[in-house]
Amino acid sequence: MIKKPELLAPAGSLQHLRMAIDYGADAVYAGIPRWSLRVRGNGFSRADFAAGIAYAHEHGRKFFAVLNVIPHMRRVNAFDESLHEVAALKPDALIMADPGLIDRAIELYPEIPVHLSVQANTVNAGTVKFWQKIGVKRCILARELSLSEIAMIREDCPDMELEVFIHGALCIAVSGRCLISGLLARRDANLGACNNSCRWNYRTKDLALVDADGAHTVGTAQGHLAFDPIAHQQVSTSTLDQADLPSLYAEIEETSRRQGEWMPLEEDEHGSYLMNSKDLCALPVLKELMELGVDSLKIEGRSRSPFYAGGIARAYRLAIDALAAGQAIPEESYTIVNSIPSRGYTTALLEAHKPNETQDYATNAPSPGKWQVVGQILSQADNGDLYIKVKNKFEAHNQLIVYTPQGPQTLDGSTMRDKNGQATTIAPGDGYYVYLACPQPLDLATAVLLRDDS
Repeated sequence: MIKKPELLAPAGSLQHLRMAIDYGADAVYAGIPRWSLRVRGNGFSRADFAAGIAYAHEHGRKFFAVLNVIPHMRRVNAFDESLHEVAALKPDALIMADPGLIDRAIELYPEIPVHLSVQANTVNAGTVKFWQKIGVKRCILARELSLSEIAMIREDCPDMELEVFIHGALCIAVSGRCLISGLLARRDANLGACNNSCRWNYRTKDLALVDADGAHTVGTAQGHLAFDPIAHQQVSTSTLDQADLPSLYAEIEETSRRQGEWMPLEEDEHGSYLMNSKDLCALPVLKELMELGVDSLKIEGRSRSPFYAGGIARAYRLAIDALAAGQAIPEESYTIVNSIPSRGYTTALLEAHKPNETQDYATNAPSPGKWQVVGQILSQADNGDLYIKVKNKFEAHNQLIVYTPQGPQTLDGSTMRDKNGQATTIAPGDGYYVYLACPQPLDLATAVLLRDDS
């Protein structure tokens, strides 16, 4: 029988947390302000942390507090105070990356398990064993590992908890330790302020080529350009012959692992999105991951919507439960992940791929998905009618769904009335309120109104 792993979901706010738990997550993780890698959109206050931990424990679930920044000296002195506040709330674990902070946390609060963040870039069994000796209870493995490599680590480290990412955004950097945002915008990704500069539209520009000492212009680079990581200049591969390149570039090419092969940066009418990865979706290899005996399967997405936290949690809850029971992954799991906005999907480095199967080189615009959140359900009358604050436009002829932890229910758009009780065929958008008939009582804390554009 396949071991049923923990399903761990993101909580960007208290509402995210409740959605994730009610839709099936076994545990949630939330960032401590200033100490986790989600400065933007972190909706947790200290009071929220207390309420969130209480809610998780009341429902028999776990709550992990994230303190995974890589801090500079000027910030370290404030760590103990924040750690004391977090520890007093009794989270089930601390997710951390910095060795110095980990050492301090274990020293002060040995009773609280420490989980090693993906930021620590754990890619082999020796590293897992090292952290196990230090006192870490779980290693979140790097995203750069294949299924076979995870299997080898599991075999060599049978008594260490292992966690693997199964869904969400992927980063151009190794385990998310990116420098691009800091270089371009002085927003340090390793302190939680990443501006997603890997998603930007990059365009080429004609540049003058100079010789090795920078003294003389030797030509102009045009057309398809290649970036030279050593000289930090761009050189042409389409208009200049190899012999025309200055000696420095020739030397770089000759010492490369692929002699005679240059890698052009191509641009079309959309620009160039050379670093724009598709999103991770491990449903196609979920059975293999479970067979390996991984302890926890993790969903990325603290900056996404509450419905994302809940919907994706339900997709993998259904899939895990089915596989553990010897059944196939239900179609609803695939329907959910394919209906929620994404950048397209890949199993990334879990399986071997060609580059064009993992990267979206064409556009920075994510797929809108089939489902759009169109309204917030504010109340439900005794007769079942829903009072809705409109968020996005929908019309009576649209296919409308109210999604709950038990799955979708279809609503009849022809029953729509405006806030004055008059029949209407359109809810124009933000700022409007409408009524819709609903035959079943709902838990308004977790029900979401969707427009299905299938």
